[in-house]
This record gives sequence, structure tokens and C-alpha cells, in this order.
Amino acid sequence: MTAHAPDDPTAEPNPGNAFPEDGRQEELGEPTLVDELTSLLEDGRTYAEAEIAYQKTRAAYVGQQAKGIAITGGIAALLVVLAIFALVFGAILALTPLVGAIGATAIVFAALLVVAFVLIRIASSKAKAMMRAFGNGDA
Repeated sequence: MTAHAPDDPTAEPNPGNAFPEDGRQEELGEPTLVDELTSLLEDGRTYAEAEIAYQKTRAAYVGQQAKGIAITGGIAALLVVLAIFALVFGAILALTPLVGAIGATAIVFAALLVVAFVLIRIASSKAKAMMRAFGNGDA
């Protein structure tokens, strides 16, 4: 086998050499490192754009659902407050014939204070337990 000059037009291609003498791979149809990096960057950009679009759609859905939840929850809370007022008013009306209007009002008022006091004590003990759970152990 004789050696040929790199620019000799009569020289047959060397199939055993994967890389041409001038270092270019485009002639063999293989992508270069720059082509691969460019493709990787384009794929990354496409993925990022798709992820951003997905997260925007997700956020819009969550926002729409949160609005509906807030409205129905607010209406439910209002109805609970109105039911409690109705219960208090009904209790006063039911007790009025037995102890009079002032006595009925005082009984319902005292009962509500007792219930409120019990609920405050329960909330306070739960708050203290939570503080102990997250505390550093000094207490």
C-alpha cells in the first residue's frame, strides 16, 4: 500500500479511518460535537418551554379551583354562623316562658361563655403541645 498525498484526487478513501485528515466529520455524515451540543441545547429549551406551559396551565387550574373552593367555603361558614344565631335565638325563645326574657338571655349567655371557655382551653392545650413538639427541649 502506498501513501498518497492528502490532496491527491486519485487517492481512494480510507474506510478504516473514521476521522478525515482535516478533522471534519461532516463529510462522513456524522454530527459534530458542536451539532450535538446545539441539539442538546435546543432539546433543553423545548423541554423548558413545555414545562413552563404545563406549570402555567396547572397554576391557572389551581387558581380557578381555589376561587370556587373559597366561595363555597365562605357561603358554608356564613350558613353555620346563621345556624348558630338561630339556635341561640330559639333557645332564648324556648326558655322565655319558663324563666322570663332576662333569665332566658342570661342562661343562653352563660352557656355560650362556658362553651367558649372550654374551646379556648382546648385550643390553648393544643398550642402548648405543638410548641413543645417544635421546641428545643428546654421546657
